[in-house]
Amino acid sequence: MNAPRLPSLIISRAERDDCRKAARRARPAGRVNQRSAIINPGRFALPHRRAFTLIEIILSVVIICILAVLSIAGIGQVKPVIEGAYCANSLRQLGLATTMYLNDHQHRCFDYSVVEPAGKLWYFGFESWLSIASPEGDRIIDVTKSPLYPYVQQVGGVEVCPSFPYGQAIWKPKYQGASWGYGFNTFLSNVNTLDVQHPSQVLLFGDCAQVNNFQFPADANHPMLEEFYMIENTYMTIHFRHGGWANILFLDGHVQKFTMSPGTLDTRLPNANVGRITPFGSMEYLQ
Repeated sequence: MNAPRLPSLIISRAERDDCRKAARRARPAGRVNQRSAIINPGRFALPHRRAFTLIEIILSVVIICILAVLSIAGIGQVKPVIEGAYCANSLRQLGLATTMYLNDHQHRCFDYSVVEPAGKLWYFGFESWLSIASPEGDRIIDVTKSPLYPYVQQVGGVEVCPSFPYGQAIWKPKYQGASWGYGFNTFLSNVNTLDVQHPSQVLLFGDCAQVNNFQFPADANHPMLEEFYMIENTYMTIHFRHGGWANILFLDGHVQKFTMSPGTLDTRLPNANVGRITPFGSMEYLQ
């Protein structure tokens, strides 16, 4: 009995051509013949796109303007926060320098000022009598003679508060150059700080300034803002320059933010935000 005959795997040229034609007919309709596209690119041109209308353009511009305004407003709100944090860090540096001074001087604090034969030794530097008699803005302070100077150098320096309006029209210079922009609690002058019962409730330094309407170039009709260096129980010398807040450094080293005590604004220059953190005459935070 003969075995069944298997179909041949060899196809003729005619059969092969028929298979190719069938394959071409079976291609998807959306497939692009690249050769044809190169020869005749117009056959496959992109569809026409509609241009923006005037209303769409105007709406886009309005949205961009709104976003820009919101961004600027956000920057205006963030800036006082950043500068306030920078200021607080400078106060901590000043507090650290003071702690080092106290450790070297049996915990007795330096004086706010001491009269000497050649001039006056402020806690922030020495000033000769000639300088004291000089016009405002021309006075010279030698910061290297400050009792705190060597300790300030050891802690890496104390930066000027970035929120004080140096160089602005409102500013009246007192010395050639700027001090730190901070005031000292004068009730701590020559005090043994170990005798302070609650150091976390007694301020050491704080944001400080004074409205001046009695020294040229300021006058009664043109009050100006100047650096000031003392905080006590009657003067309006706390400067609320961080968006309505003032930084206060306490004897234990912590920094706290305060708003102005009601009724203590210095109305001679209300936009300067100078006042007090306590009512007039109060000894709170001073002893």
